[in-house]
Amino acid sequence: MTNSIETLAAPMPLVSVVILNYKRRDALARTLAAACAQDYPNYEIIVVDNNSQDGTPEFLQSEAPDVTLIELPENRGACGGRNAGIRAARGDIIITLDNDIYFESPLEVAKTAAVFEARPDIHVLAFQLCDPETGRLRDREWCHPKNWRDFAQTEFETNYFVEGACAVRRTVFDTCGGYYEPLYIGCEGYDLVLRIMDRGFRILYCPRIRLCHMMSQDTRTPERPYYFYTRNYIWIAYKDFPFFNGMKMLVPKLLMMLLFTFRSNRYAAFLRGLRDGLAGLRLVGRHRTPISTDTLRRYDELDRCRPALWVRLARHRKQPQL
Repeated sequence: MTNSIETLAAPMPLVSVVILNYKRRDALARTLAAACAQDYPNYEIIVVDNNSQDGTPEFLQSEAPDVTLIELPENRGACGGRNAGIRAARGDIIITLDNDIYFESPLEVAKTAAVFEARPDIHVLAFQLCDPETGRLRDREWCHPKNWRDFAQTEFETNYFVEGACAVRRTVFDTCGGYYEPLYIGCEGYDLVLRIMDRGFRILYCPRIRLCHMMSQDTRTPERPYYFYTRNYIWIAYKDFPFFNGMKMLVPKLLMMLLFTFRSNRYAAFLRGLRDGLAGLRLVGRHRTPISTDTLRRYDELDRCRPALWVRLARHRKQPQL
């Protein structure tokens, strides 16, 4: 990995690769190896450790001493952890990765910089996430407003990205702020997308940039999504939407979570999410900034091609994929 290069041509933009880490040592090793192998002359790697307490600093000192490590004194969740890395990043382009998501080839950072250079009208890139064994699209992470069967290999403007597999121009974070830390984990990208679009920024699904998701089960407790998704949907509906639009967004989301709860018997987690979601509205109300009517219209225009509900639910036939 080279941090800078002097050439007669225009300098290539500095790209910051921010890897969010919490335990999962084997997954981190794989992701870090792929990041260090990138064939791009001007990038940095930052690992944010969410207080893993598993020897991560010693591991990085031994295996990747050039990587910048940020050690957090406590686990600040996905939002706080990513924000810490974003604040430390020096690049004009910031790629955020979870520690179980890795670049498929050494060319992915270079492709990211090339797309941004070719598309100055685009501010966020949503990468294609693939299965490490088959190389095929992981439809579990597909929440874009088009059918994955027809558009998986096609570029299009979207209203969604996976937080641990995307690239963002620094100006977006400078303008919109980072992830909303009270959310902690779950739906944090949804909240940020609304703020991004409200400032006029655009998101591109870019399948030529491919990453692999190992989907490590370490640290993933079965109850976690039923609690955090339920709670955070309530907060986002109140914080980011006008009241009636928020209710229009929230009711289907809660019905979806209720359906998944019935199928998985995670009633306690779901009910705690409802309780804490309602109880936290006073806190969230201090940060309430509903998006504009124009943003709502733009979001809905992108959403018009979303597959029918039965098509989306088919992905959850065997079990809820949360």
